[in-house]
Parts: sequence; structure tokens; C-alpha cells
Amino acid sequence: MEIKAFTPQDFTEIYEFMYPLWHETYGTILPKEQIDFLLDKFFSEKGLQEYRSMGYEYFKLGDDGVLVFVERENETYMDKLYLRPSARGKGYPAEAFAFMAKRGKDLMLSANQANARALRCYQKNGFVIEKALDVELGNGMVNHDYILRKKI
Repeated sequence: MEIKAFTPQDFTEIYEFMYPLWHETYGTILPKEQIDFLLDKFFSEKGLQEYRSMGYEYFKLGDDGVLVFVERENETYMDKLYLRPSARGKGYPAEAFAFMAKRGKDLMLSANQANARALRCYQKNGFVIEKALDVELGNGMVNHDYILRKKI
């Protein structure tokens, strides 16, 4: 699998790529309203501009996935890692983690507490749950997440 930086064209297509993945991933975990709110927050033109201005980096995992992370002072925070169903089980997450680990900092991420598939993947790849966190989104919407770390 090749990991390469987003092109301008990739930014115009990310919402369409992510929409079915988010509904498949979170459809039984979150209300549709919350999924659509978060898709807009992260993948609308405005959301992408905001996150890119904060230093978030966007990468394609071949043609089958998206990796988004930001480098912080003491850690690399993985914000997004999503794969098409056909790409799962092929070791792509391990390659993405190795790619980020080249920065030489601990890896951090948050994952929905009810996303068992993602939690299994992260723990299999050496991440440890540090704490639970409830993130208020407004309008009664809350993300119930775990914060996980992988020491480098």
C-alpha cells in the first residue's frame, strides 16, 4: 500500500469517500443527525480549511483509505483512519502507524467507546486506553470516546 499526501483533487472528493464509511461505521452507534453533523464538521470545505490551517496533514492509503494526523509538541495525534471494507484485514493500519511513528513521537488517538472493531485494531497494534472522555458537541449530542496512546 502506498501512502501519499492528498492532492487538491483528493480534498474535493473526501466527503464523498467518507460519507458511506461513516454511516457504515457509526450507523449502529450514533444517531444519523450526529454522523451528518460530524461529517460536515470534518469534511466540508470549511471544515477542511479549518483543520488544515491548524496543521492537520491528509494522506491517502492507496485508493482504499484516508489517514489524517497532526503533529503536536510531544505526540503525533491521529485524527482519522478509515478504510473501505474491502481493504480491512490487510495490515494497512500497521503501515499507517509505522508511517506516523517515523516522526519519533508517541502516537495518540481517540476512538468511540462503542466502536469495537477500531478498538480491537488499535489495541492489537500496541495502543493502550489511557482514559474515557465525553465530548459535548451541542444540541444534546455527545461523543463517548477513549483516548489511546502508543509509546514510541
